[in-house]
Amino acid sequence: MTEAVRERLLIRLRALMARTVANGCTPDEEMAAARMVGKVAAQLDGGAAPEPEPPAKPWAQAERASPEYQNILEKNTAETLLKAAVQELALNHINTVSPPRRRLGSEPTERVEIHALLEPHLGMMLSTASTRMGRQILRQIVDELVYEGALPPWLDLPIGR
Repeated sequence: MTEAVRERLLIRLRALMARTVANGCTPDEEMAAARMVGKVAAQLDGGAAPEPEPPAKPWAQAERASPEYQNILEKNTAETLLKAAVQELALNHINTVSPPRRRLGSEPTERVEIHALLEPHLGMMLSTASTRMGRQILRQIVDELVYEGALPPWLDLPIGR
């Protein structure tokens, strides 16, 4: 199993877990989600280790040793780490504010957009609320996580919660 496949499976697993917890679910839906999570976990655990790659060609080694490549690699690594941190903080906050079970039919709810729910909390946690650029970067990361399916675009929360 390649690293890209493993990463996609982990993102899918996190999204499944977030959806079941965030929106509440019936026992049947909970069982279906647990089965899906079990299948994804089995895929992750059962994957064979990737075979070692042959040594890189000299031109590729020279390119990797270049300062430009190192700068781009550092930037991409920092962005990936920030994105993963935002995702973990967002899922933790969603699990804190979301109802634990399926809402009752008589319980009034409101649809809350994910940005309205997360930006104040994440802005405080990551100290990005003080600058326009920080807020813009945070909004872009949340948009990317929603696009990738790692976060829901909105939540139906009980009014007053």
